[in-house]
Amino acid sequence: LCTSQLESVTAHCCAWMRRVLILLAGIYSILADDYTVQFTIQLDSTHRGDVLITVREAKAPTAAKRFRELVNSGFYNGCALYRVVPAFLVQFGLSGNTTLQHEWDLKGPIRDETHIEHPDWNMRGTLAFATSGANTRGTQVIINYDDNHILDSKGFIPFGRVVTGMPIIASVFSGYRERPQSTEIRRRGAAYLAVQYPRLSYIVEAKQVAFVEEPLVLSKNFTGLLITLGMVAAALACCALVRRLQNRLGIMQQGYKETTKGEPMCEAEFTDPEDEPEDAQHNESNRFHRIDRHTIE
Repeated sequence: LCTSQLESVTAHCCAWMRRVLILLAGIYSILADDYTVQFTIQLDSTHRGDVLITVREAKAPTAAKRFRELVNSGFYNGCALYRVVPAFLVQFGLSGNTTLQHEWDLKGPIRDETHIEHPDWNMRGTLAFATSGANTRGTQVIINYDDNHILDSKGFIPFGRVVTGMPIIASVFSGYRERPQSTEIRRRGAAYLAVQYPRLSYIVEAKQVAFVEEPLVLSKNFTGLLITLGMVAAALACCALVRRLQNRLGIMQQGYKETTKGEPMCEAEFTDPEDEPEDAQHNESNRFHRIDRHTIE
């Protein structure tokens, strides 16, 4: 085969391989029950934005199933992001429709995870159901603003991650902090929030969309570890370079000493400069002595 034919065959093989990989990825996402949800968030009276969240069943299968049910039933539509603590988390998941909230409360909380294939940590952008103890996860969800590893041991099991739109999440209104009370939201619903906390950001719509792969994200601790290791490696490399230069200079100095040791030193090098005036005066007196003697003769 000529070169052009080989290139054509190679291109066709690569195209087929890409199609196969895409098909396998799709089959895996279906079998693994991974999915992506789009939140349209109303930040204020004039601004809104979309946020994509990818959920992984392997991280928390029970939570992933409950979250899908809540999204597909329209439960999160109209829910306020009522608890916003900058640099910590944002919380939502109490419906302004008290009847709807009561229906989901009657279903009871989901049980804690018993089998997690790929556990995740509470890093920036991860989602987890809020919990107050064992087997108490209901409808409320948090999104981590930062790496909150303190929540890992308190039952907050991440089941998804924000893949696009984290700046939108970071822009939700945070002026009320933790003042809105969950008990009052359950009792009075949207009327309570509209009167007491009218500037809260809220979810306009939550719906399942085409699957989006989540990017690789490193926690701050791991990133800091990599930076530290890089600095240590750079310091060791500098030390090795300095040591090599010192050894090279030592070899050059040793060779210079051996070279100069074998050469005879000239007489001038042993001449004392202080003796030069006396030698000159002695030579001058000898010259005059010779002249006087010649005159006498």
